[in-house]
Amino acid sequence: MRFRPDVDYYEVLEVHPRASAEMIKKAYRTLMGEMGGHPDLGGDEERAKLMNEAYAVLADPDLRRAYDQARARLGPSGGGEAGAPWPGTGRSWSAGRPFPGTGPGGELERMSAFVTKILLSATVVVVGVMIARLLENPAIDLADMVATIVLLLRIWQQAARR
Repeated sequence: MRFRPDVDYYEVLEVHPRASAEMIKKAYRTLMGEMGGHPDLGGDEERAKLMNEAYAVLADPDLRRAYDQARARLGPSGGGEAGAPWPGTGRSWSAGRPFPGTGPGGELERMSAFVTKILLSATVVVVGVMIARLLENPAIDLADMVATIVLLLRIWQQAARR
């Protein structure tokens, strides 16, 4: 069987290049089930062909080795374009990132981290104020404020790592 080194079969099957043969088989079966199965049963014919091609190459250890070597010669990007449409469908085959800005480091992820910081900060401030009012001691208010600021800084650090 021939393969196309310009097509990222790992991306098509949504597996890591170091995935085991068992993981590749599982991913193939899962994706075929999600797309409605066989094209005769209403599935997308072009997508099914591409997935079958990817599975045939990645499931055979010799073909997979040759494919990996050919892709390595193409360079780190592998030559395939992430987000390129499925042949004949116009739909993105990058199922993990179906919309612009939703991938790692995308606009939606940054917005989510920002909103998370704001919500957690507000929660910490409200809890700190409630504790200070319960105790009604000015010295404890200052200590609570310092603790709240320290806690906010830790929350922001954790949210920034996501």
